[in-house]
Amino acid sequence: MIKRQTKSELRKQLQLQTQAFLKQGGEVAEVETGATGLINGSYRNAGFILNPQRQERTPLNGVLAKIDARKAERTQTTHTATKSTRQRKKVIYDDFGEPLRVVFE
Repeated sequence: MIKRQTKSELRKQLQLQTQAFLKQGGEVAEVETGATGLINGSYRNAGFILNPQRQERTPLNGVLAKIDARKAERTQTTHTATKSTRQRKKVIYDDFGEPLRVVFE
């Protein structure tokens, strides 16, 4: 398993890399406070669309009504078939409340 670097280890590593860069003659450019990396002060618009055109929607009311009708028809036929064939378990008790036997009706 690979151990993840802690924040302090990462900070130390970045500090060492920065010092090595400066020793080799590299320079760090200072940027004024409030300066931005945006081109001409605006976002690059090529990556996303701010105001996309609305797409035409397809009305599905008729299709949904047909699906609901099929669902209702299917549930009605399955419920009536199971009610007639399903047996229920009934416990017969004596006068003292003790179960005597189980009968399926």
